[in-house]
Amino acid sequence: MSLSLHSGAFGGTGPALLVHGGAWAIPDEVLADHRRGLREAVAVGRDRLQDGATPLDVVTDVVATMEARGTFDAGTGAMLNQDGEVELDAGVMDGATLDYGAVMATQRIAHPVRAARRLLDAGDGRVRMLASEGAERFAEAEELTMVENEALICDRERDRYETIRRRTDELHPSHSFLPGAPRENSGADTVGCIARDKEGRLAAATSTGGTPFKPPGRVGDSPLPGAGFYATESGAASATGWGEAIAAVTLASRSIDDLDDGTDPEAVVRDRLLHMHEAVVNPDGDGATGGLLLMDTNGQAAWAYTTPRMARGGWRPGDGLWVEV
Repeated sequence: MSLSLHSGAFGGTGPALLVHGGAWAIPDEVLADHRRGLREAVAVGRDRLQDGATPLDVVTDVVATMEARGTFDAGTGAMLNQDGEVELDAGVMDGATLDYGAVMATQRIAHPVRAARRLLDAGDGRVRMLASEGAERFAEAEELTMVENEALICDRERDRYETIRRRTDELHPSHSFLPGAPRENSGADTVGCIARDKEGRLAAATSTGGTPFKPPGRVGDSPLPGAGFYATESGAASATGWGEAIAAVTLASRSIDDLDDGTDPEAVVRDRLLHMHEAVVNPDGDGATGGLLLMDTNGQAAWAYTTPRMARGGWRPGDGLWVEV
């Protein structure tokens, strides 16, 4: 299968943010919803940056907005696992301190990114990652919003689940991100945000419901620091795509390592996605595909994707707010 690689960049000084709403074969009929959801999220980030919020606060609030939207595969409206339940993963990281927090396979936390943030803030770093019931106990103790799993399920994803469940062929998590994937198989709207304040401090966050009809307990790249998200003093990154491949090549952290070598961010995101495509293949022989956001401490930012489409948007002073799918 031939590979199409798309990329873009923007630069400047001062505060900035980039947001993604997943990279996959996004159908025409949901493009408008994706644009509205992205515009809402970017506007939240813009307003928070203009108010002087920290990058960590900005990425948390932007991703929480997308988790509540019902449009994306994160929080409310996420895809269902093989048991017909929502399981959510999220991670967040502060580039100034290398502090991070992550939760995975949660079923009752309305905003997993906020639970990840509370773990980051929890104290001495004794615990940075919690899974399943342990994460939910922590979130309850922190008085975060808890819901019944049913409240996270939407009709769109219940219909997708029933269609897949009636099929007998084996699904592979990579299939969701390939051109020509059956409509019921495709859909992987992992969401993410990277942000920079006017002093050059950076943060990153990513949240997902995973791939359609995944086995219960499956965890991809999104809550793994260095894979689905990462931030240092040099850069911030958020990834989306085939999670097992993204984790295998530690896509986010290695992209930031390349920034330390002085490479242009757009060249980095293109090269890293090409490397992943060549390094990891599925059982059908198809190379891994996905998308990536990257920003450096100087305000240079870029995105790239090897999937049919990627929902993305951003803002910086003077350039205004933009979204593309």
